[in-house]
Amino acid sequence: MMAAGASLGSSPLAMLAGCAGSGGGGAGPDAVAKLGQPVTLRYLVPAGTKAEQDITVYKQYQAENPKITGTVEQIPSTINQTDRMFALAAGNDLPDVLALSDARVKPYALQGVAADLDKLAAKDKASQDLLKDVYPNMLGLGRFKSKPGLYMLPWALDVLVTYYNKTMFRQAGVDLPKPNWTIDDFITTAKRLTKDTGDESKRQFGVTVGWTAWSEYVPWMLGYGGDMLTPDGKKSGLDMPGTIEGIDTMASLVTKHNVAAPIGYDFGGDGFNLGRVGMRFSIRNAVVAIRNAVKDNFEWDVELRPAFPKKRVVGMGTQGVTVSTQTKQPDVAWHAAKYTITPAGQKIYASQYASVPVLQSLRNDPVWRNLPAPPANVDAFIKAADFGTLPPDFPETCGTVYIGDLNVLMTQTINDIVNGKVAAGTALRDAAAKVNACLARA
Repeated sequence: MMAAGASLGSSPLAMLAGCAGSGGGGAGPDAVAKLGQPVTLRYLVPAGTKAEQDITVYKQYQAENPKITGTVEQIPSTINQTDRMFALAAGNDLPDVLALSDARVKPYALQGVAADLDKLAAKDKASQDLLKDVYPNMLGLGRFKSKPGLYMLPWALDVLVTYYNKTMFRQAGVDLPKPNWTIDDFITTAKRLTKDTGDESKRQFGVTVGWTAWSEYVPWMLGYGGDMLTPDGKKSGLDMPGTIEGIDTMASLVTKHNVAAPIGYDFGGDGFNLGRVGMRFSIRNAVVAIRNAVKDNFEWDVELRPAFPKKRVVGMGTQGVTVSTQTKQPDVAWHAAKYTITPAGQKIYASQYASVPVLQSLRNDPVWRNLPAPPANVDAFIKAADFGTLPPDFPETCGTVYIGDLNVLMTQTINDIVNGKVAAGTALRDAAAKVNACLARA
């Protein structure tokens, strides 16, 4: 891993030599093609596995653009990324190209950290054509209503799918998940996979769920005909019958059927990776950790999430990059940032099991499709994109499903329902009243 402030250099890694020139990054807009003197860009990435991939992509970019050099700065995992970014902005010291996630799009845009990428892309046809190739719902994670524009380039097609333990299914005599399976099929399957032996260290659950993530609970609302907001966006939809039914059914995995691990349950590690959970929901990036942890301990694969009664819908969420508002070279910074979504950049990310390319033109590319199994059913990652939904968009004063008052309210509400402290209807009607009060003030 590269240390903070270290130079990227100008030589590509040997393994990437075959990708050079394939991403459309070298020709670029006039601002890059006509550079007289070399330009040094600062890239900021959070510490972690993806940072290493980002650095590899930026190295390759610079190999294709010799007049652009760069340094990369990493935010340690012990530091809050948003706080660090705001501090840099206050000191007029923002790097040129910034890493972010869907959770940070709105605060970065509203606080003047992230530039409007639509305006930068509008300057050349190549950029516009590239954005048209990105899955629209993933671009949607970089937009919100109150400040039109694009504030994040998504790095991957990150839509939730079902990961399942094939060995556990076979031992229980249960049919493997199918593309057309339903919530009823899912619950029946989870029941048959659940085993309470009386020994808590060997207890087996049918599923684990990320209860308080919007990408989990919002699809349950939508799938039963509800929503977090009414269609006009003026009132809360948390008290709608479909919303209540969806969340009640979700919570019933614990409160009624006892097939899901309760909130806070300690497996002593990841329950799925330890072979004590039959199913879990996650994005493609989970493949890396699962392959490293599971090895040959059991067989596993992926499938679409089960269909809800009213609507098939799946949660999403991703990381990405943006251009800072303080860069002195906005067109050059844009040129570098967009390289992450060119075919060359996307193939680097996708070649290591970490992502499904965010470009529609790469949906069948062998660089990720031909990686050795597991998982074998890579079609599931692509098909899931047809059902991906965006996070609800609330007025800034109310917070978002990621941060602020709304996040605190929903986290507590979902926790109380799943823990059996209060009925879904009672809790959601109370939450709706609080949301409506905020909406009225906003």
